[in-house]
Order: sequence, then C-alpha cells, then structure tokens
Amino acid sequence: MKIKFSIISFFLSVFISAQSYKAVYDFKWKPQKKASEYLQEDFALLIHDNKTSEFLSYIKFKNDSTKTIALKEFKKKGLGSLSFDYKYGQSKFNDVVLKNYINNEVLFEKQLYDKLFIVKNQCTFEWKINSEKDIYLSYPVQKASTEFGGRKWTAWFTTEIPVQDGPYKFHGLPGLILKLNDSENEFIYEMKSITKETNDISERNFGTNNIIKTSSAKWAKVWEDYKKQPSSIFGLQNTSNEGWITSMSIDGNPGDRGFKENFDKKQKLFLQNFENPVELINACE
Repeated sequence: MKIKFSIISFFLSVFISAQSYKAVYDFKWKPQKKASEYLQEDFALLIHDNKTSEFLSYIKFKNDSTKTIALKEFKKKGLGSLSFDYKYGQSKFNDVVLKNYINNEVLFEKQLYDKLFIVKNQCTFEWKINSEKDIYLSYPVQKASTEFGGRKWTAWFTTEIPVQDGPYKFHGLPGLILKLNDSENEFIYEMKSITKETNDISERNFGTNNIIKTSSAKWAKVWEDYKKQPSSIFGLQNTSNEGWITSMSIDGNPGDRGFKENFDKKQKLFLQNFENPVELINACE
C-alpha cells in the first residue's frame, strides 16, 4: 500500500489529540561510506500542537531554549544589554529542520560563519506500508519504506502518537516515526524518549543579521562551493535585519589572507565528519 501525505488525515489527528511533545533521538552516522565506526549525537524533535516542529541537535536545543527564555524576559524589561556566548564546538550540527504540517512545507536553516541560510523546501514522500509489526519502547510499531535523497529507507512508526512526523525531513506516515535507517545502515535514528511538554526556541536566531533566504537549488550550489573552499562564504551578501539593534562578533578578519587560509584548513577538517551525506541527491524542491 502506497500513501502520500494527507491533509485530511492531518486535520483529523489535530482534532483528536492536539499535543506538544519533545522526542529525543540517538543519531548514528558513518562520516565516510567505508568508515568502520559511527559518529553519534543526540537530537531533539520539538512538536508544537500537531502543527509545526523543529528537529535539531540536543545541545543546540538546550542553547537555543536558554537563549529564548532569557531574551523574552529581557524584551519585557527593554533596558540594558544582553550577550550570549555560544560554544558551537560542543555539537557538530548547527542546522535546524522546521516542518509545517498544514502546508507540507519544510524549512532548512544552516549557519555558515556569520550567515544564516534559510532554505524553503517542498519534500514529497511516497511511503509503502508493510504488514510487519513489532514493539519498540513499549509502543506498537509498523514497518514502512520509502526512497529519499538517493537512498532507500526503512521506518518504524506508531499510530499511538498521532503525529505525522519523524527525524530530519521525514514525515507523512500516519504516526510518529520511532526508528529510521537507510538500507546500508549508514544513518540510524532511534528514539530514546518522548515526553509531553512545550518548548520554545523561537529566538534562536536573534543577533544574526546576515539572513539569506534562498531556494533549494541555490543552496546546493552554495554548499558545494563551501565544501571546496569554505572561505567562499565570506563574499556572500546579507539580506535583512529584524528591527532590533543586534550584532554578532566572530574572531578574525575575513579580509586577511592568513585568516582565510586557517579558516579553510579548519573547516575542511571539520567537514570530514560529513563526507558521506544523508542526501546523495537533492530530494526537495
């Protein structure tokens, strides 16, 4: 049986049970296709009243949540100054995947140096639901499969959590995806816990003036150029700011040749963590 994302079934699930959740996933990936060992990091899926969600590293979630609480309190007072000292090196991921269940829209946020890219996607999943069932974390789960980004994927979902969502960009099954892996087991997502709770990271991008909204195709070009020469990001222009007087300070002078060379060296070393991408081909419009 093949299914596509159903707006009608979505609205039924909202009326039945509008809940906010935080699901924590263990994510393991092979940085190179022939790597003998996995890298690992925890991720959070924040589900808001069965309407929207954010998927991001758990470390970034904690940072962004703390920042949002402090900033909202600061805005109430409207006086003084406020600064944040983020330790981005604690996580290998600074990106966020945002989903809007109503219009089936996926936004991908990624920060490169002082620029925040926001990529608007329409991602279509054609799921084939299998009759095979099991139990995972005390939830009854059912098997499903799809193709995405040039890979074949297997998911295990539960209708006991009536949210059509899952890790990364995956969504559209009639229940929450608890386990997900590609056919080569190079990428494995496994839910560790889920709780009914409300979380807010809406102020995560405060202080970032260089916000660039772009298409999936243009982002793919930026990312390919970045992987070849990370300092290529210095020449791109910003597009907006948000009314508050904000600034972001990053050590170094992008115009200095030595700084560029050191930046390229460090970033190319860091990018070895992702030489084997989740998406082999661009899967979203």
